[in-house]
Amino acid sequence: MISKIAKEDSAFVTKSNLDALVYPQNIVGRNEKTEDLVRILLGYKQGYVVPLISVYGRSGSGKSTIVRFVCQNLSDVSYCFANLRKAKTVFGAANIILGELGQPSLKSAQGLHLAVEKIGETIKSVLQKEKKKLYVLVLDEYDVLFFDKRGNPSDFIYKLVTLEENLREKGYMLCIIAVSNNVLSDYKIDERVRSRIGNSEIFFEPYRKEEVLDILKVRAKETFRRKIDDKVLQKCASLSSEEHGDARRAIDLLRVAAELASSKGEKITESHVETALAMLQKSRIAEVLQNAPFQLKLVFIGIARISYLADQEWSSTVTIYSQYETILPKDVKKLSYRRVSDLLGELEMAGFVVSQTSSKGRQGYGTQYKLTVPPYAVKVIDPKVWQTWEENKAKHYDLVHNPKYKYARDSKNVWERFEGQKNWRKYVGID
Repeated sequence: MISKIAKEDSAFVTKSNLDALVYPQNIVGRNEKTEDLVRILLGYKQGYVVPLISVYGRSGSGKSTIVRFVCQNLSDVSYCFANLRKAKTVFGAANIILGELGQPSLKSAQGLHLAVEKIGETIKSVLQKEKKKLYVLVLDEYDVLFFDKRGNPSDFIYKLVTLEENLREKGYMLCIIAVSNNVLSDYKIDERVRSRIGNSEIFFEPYRKEEVLDILKVRAKETFRRKIDDKVLQKCASLSSEEHGDARRAIDLLRVAAELASSKGEKITESHVETALAMLQKSRIAEVLQNAPFQLKLVFIGIARISYLADQEWSSTVTIYSQYETILPKDVKKLSYRRVSDLLGELEMAGFVVSQTSSKGRQGYGTQYKLTVPPYAVKVIDPKVWQTWEENKAKHYDLVHNPKYKYARDSKNVWERFEGQKNWRKYVGID
């Protein structure tokens, strides 16, 4: 078995070049964004650097890659890269930063103020030791902070910005780079924070097909022993750009297609790419839903619930928002109608729903959404939710078709309790 697999892998020179999570040594297709970031950071040479830069854009658009590349190649700048995805609370985020700085975690009883002080002391110590003036603190997936309903994300950002001011008084500079899918100003933050952080933003638009193709050409040249047919690379680039311009998806697509071809001793073709796409789409559903923000999961559950229990293919934003309100836990703060509408847009960009705009007569135009994945995808989020839906739907089917409920169906007053437009929907758990 080992010999067989080793033979399959002989088509690759360095397979790690097709690892979408490995940061490349050279940047392709993002020169303008790289220059924007460098220009802001080099302001420290004139004695000033903005306290916070919001770097935002869709997943796979090169945000984290560019930020890391710039930090690594500014030799006179120190930096720390902290991914906050696993942080469940604001205090947990502070501990992740401390961990990346090489410091032990603190207990929650010690307080957030002490944690920020420790972060500041460590940064100052690093700058003194390395004899540098600027420290860049990168907070990747920083939007996780705003899903802590008990903590105060805005206050945490305020403390970090205040830390920057304190370090400046001592002759050192700190710049925080917040990396996420949304600009920082989209979140609820205090005016005292807004006035301090300014509006230094860098937006990463999705990669164009030509840019994805350039990236794949560079990776393929470094990875395979033999030249890959340009049609194969173009197919990967086209499928990725049609979906949402995610370079990571294109790299994964090429890797899986190459593995499929190698396992059969065949030359990689466009058909291998199509098969790889089907395989990746299955795993992508689980990956995206498992790592999605909590509120986005609720919106997805809402539209899936309508689709399955009510057998309703298309649902209006109003209906979905009503469902969202119904399933929202009591201890979670409700999002505005507009924000839920934005989340539906994110689900559409991720390929989980499609939308259509139709006329509602005097009420103007409205947007409706339809799932592009099976409703049972909610099992990825919570298997118990799907089990409850199946039980409720079975109850309704039993009421409609089981002979023992004939009297109830024949008796208008009794049947209305079950089949009335509102009552039966409530009975099976739709309303």
